[in-house]
Amino acid sequence: MRIKRLDITGFKSFMERSVFTFDEGVTGIVGPNGCGKSNVVDAIRWVMGEQSAKNLRGRGMEDVIFNGSENKPPLSMAEVSLTFLVDDTDQLAPQYQGFAEITVTRRLFRNGDSEYLINKTQCRLLDITELFLGTGVGTKAYSIIEQGRVGLIVSSKPEDRRHLLEEAAGVTKYKARRKAAERKMEATEANLLRVTDITTELEKRLDALSRQAKKAEKYKKLKARMRDIDLHAASHRHLELLAEKQVLQSRLANLGTEERDSLDRVKELEEGITRRRAELEAEAAALQTLAAEVHAKESALQRDSQDLAYGRRDHDETNARVTQARTDLDGLLAKQAEMSDAMAAREAELSGIAGSWKEDEVSMQVAQEELRRVTQLQTEVALRLEQERAGLVAVAARLANHESNLVNLARQRADLETRRAKLQAELESLRAQETQLESVRGDVARRVEDTRHLAAELAERKGQEEDALTRTRAAFTENEIQVIALREELSDKRSRLSSLEDIQKNYDGFDRGVRAVMVRAGTVAREQGIFGLVADVLTVTPRYERAVEAALGERLQHVIVESRDKGLELVDYLKGHAEGRGSFLPVPSLELLPPVLEPDFERPGVLAHALREVTHEEALAPVVRLLLGDVIIVQDVAAARAYAEAGGPVCTLVTQDGEVFRADGTIVGGEREGAAVGALQKKREIAELATEVARVEERYNEILTRHYTLQKQMGHTEGVLKGLAKNQHTEEVNLASQEKDLHKAGEDLARVRERLRAQEQEEAQLAQSQSALGHEEEASRGEVAHGQTDREGREERVKQLASEQESLRQRAEMANADLTGLRIKVAAGSERGESARKELDSLVTQRRDMETRVARLQATLAEGGTRTEELAKRIAETEAGLSERVEEHRVAVEGLEARRSAHTVASVEVREQDTQFRELRGRVEELMQGLSQISLREREIALELEHLSAGIRERHQVDLALELHNYHLLPSLTPETEAELKDLRGQVEKMGEINLTAIDEHAELAKRFDFLTAQKTDLLSSMEQLKEAIQRIDATSRERFKQTFDVVNEKFQAIFPRLFGGGRASLVLTSDGPNGEPGVEIVAQPPGKKLQSVNLLSGGEKALTAVGLIFGIFLIKPTPFCLLDEVDAPLDEGNVGRYNDMVKEMSRQSQFILITHNKRTMEVSNTLYGVTMEEPGISKLVSVRIREATAANDDKMSA
Repeated sequence: MRIKRLDITGFKSFMERSVFTFDEGVTGIVGPNGCGKSNVVDAIRWVMGEQSAKNLRGRGMEDVIFNGSENKPPLSMAEVSLTFLVDDTDQLAPQYQGFAEITVTRRLFRNGDSEYLINKTQCRLLDITELFLGTGVGTKAYSIIEQGRVGLIVSSKPEDRRHLLEEAAGVTKYKARRKAAERKMEATEANLLRVTDITTELEKRLDALSRQAKKAEKYKKLKARMRDIDLHAASHRHLELLAEKQVLQSRLANLGTEERDSLDRVKELEEGITRRRAELEAEAAALQTLAAEVHAKESALQRDSQDLAYGRRDHDETNARVTQARTDLDGLLAKQAEMSDAMAAREAELSGIAGSWKEDEVSMQVAQEELRRVTQLQTEVALRLEQERAGLVAVAARLANHESNLVNLARQRADLETRRAKLQAELESLRAQETQLESVRGDVARRVEDTRHLAAELAERKGQEEDALTRTRAAFTENEIQVIALREELSDKRSRLSSLEDIQKNYDGFDRGVRAVMVRAGTVAREQGIFGLVADVLTVTPRYERAVEAALGERLQHVIVESRDKGLELVDYLKGHAEGRGSFLPVPSLELLPPVLEPDFERPGVLAHALREVTHEEALAPVVRLLLGDVIIVQDVAAARAYAEAGGPVCTLVTQDGEVFRADGTIVGGEREGAAVGALQKKREIAELATEVARVEERYNEILTRHYTLQKQMGHTEGVLKGLAKNQHTEEVNLASQEKDLHKAGEDLARVRERLRAQEQEEAQLAQSQSALGHEEEASRGEVAHGQTDREGREERVKQLASEQESLRQRAEMANADLTGLRIKVAAGSERGESARKELDSLVTQRRDMETRVARLQATLAEGGTRTEELAKRIAETEAGLSERVEEHRVAVEGLEARRSAHTVASVEVREQDTQFRELRGRVEELMQGLSQISLREREIALELEHLSAGIRERHQVDLALELHNYHLLPSLTPETEAELKDLRGQVEKMGEINLTAIDEHAELAKRFDFLTAQKTDLLSSMEQLKEAIQRIDATSRERFKQTFDVVNEKFQAIFPRLFGGGRASLVLTSDGPNGEPGVEIVAQPPGKKLQSVNLLSGGEKALTAVGLIFGIFLIKPTPFCLLDEVDAPLDEGNVGRYNDMVKEMSRQSQFILITHNKRTMEVSNTLYGVTMEEPGISKLVSVRIREATAANDDKMSA
C-alpha cells in the first residue's frame, strides 16, 4: 500500500485545488521558507485523523481552512483526499479487500461540521484509525517524521521512545483492543455496581413492603368501622342544620318587612334633600354667573382706565418721533448734493484706463490661439502613440496566451480521456448502491412508523395523567392556602383569647386590694362566700355596654360577698397584710330593696332600662337590682336634660356615649379611665372568642384532613407519571435512533443519487469538452501567426510617433513664454480699472441708501401726523364712557351681596334635613346588618351542608343524602361511640402513612429482584471473560515487542557505523515505567568518542542517531511510505551523503517523500515538487520529473 495521489483544496495556504502525484522511489518537495511546504505534511497528518490543532501548528481546528489574503476572500471549507494503491500483500480489514485503490477524504466546514469518507462513502474517524492500525502508518507512527520530531525521538523519555517499537511490532492494534476491553470492563463494573446497589435497595424495600402489606389489612378494617360512625354523625348533623335553616328563614322574612318600611321613609327624605340641593346648586350657579358679570364690569373699568393712560403716552411719543424725523431729513438732502460731484470725477478716470487695456488684450488672444493649436497637436500625437503602444502590449500578451493555450489544450485532452474512463466505472458502482439503499430506507421507514404510533399512545395517556395531576395540584394549592389562612387565624384568635383570659385571671388593671382578694380566693371563691366582681357576674347587651359601664363606674370592681361579715373579714385581711383597699358588696334582701323604676318610653330619646339589658345568675338578682334598678339609658345629653326637666321619679340617666346624670344631681362625663373601662366588653369578647376558636378549630381539622388526602392522591399520580415518562423516554430514544437511521438512509440515498446525476452530467460535459478542445487548438495556431505579423507593424509606427512628439514639445515651450508676458501686462491694466470701478460702485451704493432713508423719513412725517390726530380723538371718547361704567359696577355689587345672604339661609335648612336622614339611615343599616348576619348564617349552613356532603363523598365515595335513611331513625351517637371513633382515629394516626398497594408492589418488586439477580450473575461472568482477554492481549503484546526489540537493536547496531563512518550504538531496556512497561534507552559512541548517553551528543549527531533508529525499524518492518520533513537540516555534507545513500537503498522497499532545502538530497529525488507563493498567502505547485528531464537534456546534447 503506497500513496498514489494527494488532493488539497482550501487547506491552510492551498486555496486552489492542488494535486500531488507520488510515484515509487523518492519524491522531493522544495521551496523557499514560508511558502507552505510543511502544510503538505500537515495535510497528510490531518486526513489520516489528526485531532490536535496544536500538532497542526494552529490554535483551533478552524485554522486549517484557508483564511484569505490581501486579494482573496476566506473559504468556507477545507478538503484533503489521500489515495493509496493496494496490492494483495496488504493486510486490510475484510471490507476493504479487493479494492485496487483506497481514497481517504476529510472535510471541515467553517461552521464546525466535518465529514470523513473512505472511497467517497461516509464513515467515522474510528474507521480511518482502524484502517491504518498495524501498518506503521498513522498520525503518531514512525512513518511521518516532521520538523523537530527527529530531536524529540532522541531526547524524549524512554517510555515515549517505546511507542516507535510498539508500532513496528504491530502492538498498537493490540493496545487499542486492550483499551476497548478496559472500557467495556469499566462499563461492566459500573453496571454491576449499579445493579448491586439496586438489588440491595430492593431487598430493603421488599422487607418494608412485607410489613406494609400486613399493616394495610389492619388499616382497611379500621377504616370500615370509622366510615360507619362517620356516616352516622354526618347524617344527624345534616338534619340539625336543615332545622336551623328553617328558623332563620322565618326571622329573615320579619326583618325584611321592617327594612322595606324604613327604606321608603329614607327614600322620601332623600328625594326632598336632593330636590333642595338641586335648587341650591342652581342658585349657586346663578351666583357664580352674577359674580362673573360683576368681575367683567370691574375688568372693563380697569381696561378703560389703562387704555386712557396708554393713549396719552402714545400721543406724546408720536409727537417726539415726528420732530426727530424732520431734523434728520434736512441733513440727508445736503449730503446728496456733495456725492453727485464725486461720482462724475470717477467716471472720467475709468474711461481713460479702458482704452489702453483693450489693445493689450487683443495681443494676448492671438498668443493664446497659437499655444492652443500646438497643444492640440501634442495631444493628438500622444494619444496615437499611447494607442499604438497599448496595441503592441495587447498583441504580445495575446500571442503569449495563445502559445500557452496550445500547451494546456494538449494536456487537457489527455486528462479528459482518463477521466471519462474512470467516470464510466464509477457510474456502474453508484447505480448498484442506489438500488441497495432504496431497500434499506423502506425497512427503516416501516419501523419508524410503528414506534411513532406507540409513542403517541404513551404521550396521550401521559397528557391525561398530567391533566389530572394539574387539577389535583390546583386543589392542593387552594387547600394549602386555606390551611395556612386558618392556621394563622386560629393562632391569632388563640393568642388574643389567651391574653384576655390572662388579664381576666390576674385581674390586671384593677385595684391592688381587689386583685389581692380575688387571687387569694382562686378557684374556690364561692366556697369562701365570694361571688366575684360586679364586672364578672354581668353580661350586657353589646349595644349598651358602654352606657352600663359608665353608670356603674368604679362599682364594676366591687367584690360581691354573701354577707356584711364576710366583707368586714376581707377588709381586715387587706389591712393586716397591707394589700391596699377594696370595696365589698354584700348580697341584700329583695324585701329591703325599693321597687324597680319603670321609665316612660313615650318620652323622646328614652332607649332602655339598664336592668332589662343585663343577664346574671338568679342568686345575684338583688345585687344587680340594687346597682341598676334606677338607671335609665337615653340617646344623648339633650334627651337626658329633657327627661329631667319634665319631672317624674328620681333616677340615674346615662347616655349611649357614657355621660351620667345621677339622682343627686352629679354629672359625670369626659374620657373614662381605670379598671372599669372595657371590662364588660372584654368579658363578652372572651366568650365570643372561645366560640370562634372552637369553630375555626373544627374547620381547620376538616381542611387539614382534605390536605392529607390530596397529598396522597398527588403522590400516586406522580408515581404513575414517572412510569409513563420512563416508558415514553424509552420510546422517544428508540424513535430518535430509528429516525436518525431513516434520515441517514435518506441522506445516503440522496447523496448517491446526487452523485449519480453529477457523474452523468460530468460524463456528458467531458464528451462536449473533447470536441471543443480540437476546434480551440486549430484556432489558437492561426492566432499565433497573425499576432507575430501585427506586432512587427506596430513597433515601426511607435518609433515615428515618438519623433513627431518631441518636435511639437519645443514649439509649445516658445508659445507659452510669449503668452506669459502679455498676461502680466493685461493683468496690471485690469487691476487699475477694477480699483476705479469699485470706488464708483461704492459711491452709487451710498447714494441709493441716502435716497431710501429720505423716502423713509418723509413717510414717517406723514404717518406721525395722522397717528397724532387718531390718538387725540380716542382719548376724548374713553374719558366720556369711563363715568358710566363706574355706576354700573356699583349697582351689580349690591345685587350680588343680597343673593348670597338668601343662599346661606337655604343651606342651613338643608343641613338640618340631612341630619335627620343620616339618623334614619343608621337604623336601616342596623336592619340590613341583621339581615346580612342571618343571610351569612344561611350561607354558612349551606356551605356546611355542602362541605359535609363533599367530605363524606371524598372520604367514602357515597352521597350523604342517599345514606340519611340508614341513620336518621337511629339515636344520636353516645359518648362511648364517640370515644370509640376517637380511639379508631388514634390507631389510624399512629399507623402513619399506609401503602394500600403494598401487596401488588411486593409481588412486582420480587419479580424485578429475581431478574436483576440474574443480570448480576451475567455481569460477573462477563467481567471474568474480559479479564482473561486482557491477560491474553498483554502476553501477546509483550512477546511481539520483545521479538521486535531484539531485531531492531541488531539492525540499529549495523546501521549506526554506516551513518557515522564508524562507532557503535545499541538499544537498552530500562526498568518498568509508570505504566508497568520498560522504556527504551539509546546508548551511542560516535567515532573517536567514549560511550555516552545520546543527550550529550551534538545536534547533528542526535539527528543522525534518530535517523539510524528509524531506518533500523524500516529494515524489519517497512511502512508503505515514509515522510521526512527537513530531517537533513542539521546534517553536514558528509552525513548528508550517507543519509541519502540509505534513503536510496530503502526506497526500493518503501515510498519516500522528502521535504528539504539541501541540493544533494534533491539530487536523490526521482520527482521534485516546487511550492511557491506567486501571490502572497497562496501556495502553488510546480512539478518536475527528474529522470525524464535528465533524459531529455541528454538527447538535446547528443543532437
